[in-house]
Amino acid sequence: MGKTLTILHTTPVIVNLISSIAKEVLPPDVVVRNLVDDSLLNDTRKAGRLTKDVTRRLVAYVQHAETYGSDCVLLSCSSVSPAVDVARQVVDIPVLKIDEPMAEEAVRRGSRIAVIATIPTTLGPTEGLIKKARPDVTVDTMLCSDAFEALAKGDAALHNQLLMRHIDAAATSHDVVVLAQASMANILPEIPEWLLGKVLTSPRLGLLRTASVLRSL
Repeated sequence: MGKTLTILHTTPVIVNLISSIAKEVLPPDVVVRNLVDDSLLNDTRKAGRLTKDVTRRLVAYVQHAETYGSDCVLLSCSSVSPAVDVARQVVDIPVLKIDEPMAEEAVRRGSRIAVIATIPTTLGPTEGLIKKARPDVTVDTMLCSDAFEALAKGDAALHNQLLMRHIDAAATSHDVVVLAQASMANILPEIPEWLLGKVLTSPRLGLLRTASVLRSL
């Protein structure tokens, strides 16, 4: 019998991207449920940090997923990912962060790591994951806030144009460039081949890890 995966999103803009990669890498008998609550990210951005209220709500979603038959939960948002650490303590199913495998891969590739985000609340959690994976690395964070606003308005071309400037600048002085949010993976087809080896995004790596976990259950 196939497994059920709940993917918890905090913005609708990445559902199609995550879903397309999931079809490629997940076992064919996995049932995927997408749950979207953009208030989790909106409230985090307003507060400038992950709050207790947002943490409680995210944990409740994970508990709900477990109650209604999910075998695993994947969080696709980096800004609220520290709440996963709480959720893991109160449920008996795996709860995964989409960006955890990306952080682990980043420290395998180099010691000078640039983290680029389009919203400020993502920078801290991503840097934290990288430092947890390897404390001795150097992490420089860069914010490209205009790109997020462009993507939220449906202008992916402008999002990618703004983001590419930061990627080019970061790549000259760092071993690895980490694009902190899953939504930033939309730019991959536009990155030159010579630069791709330096750039990491979370969706495919996170879903490959999820596939491995589901197969082990």
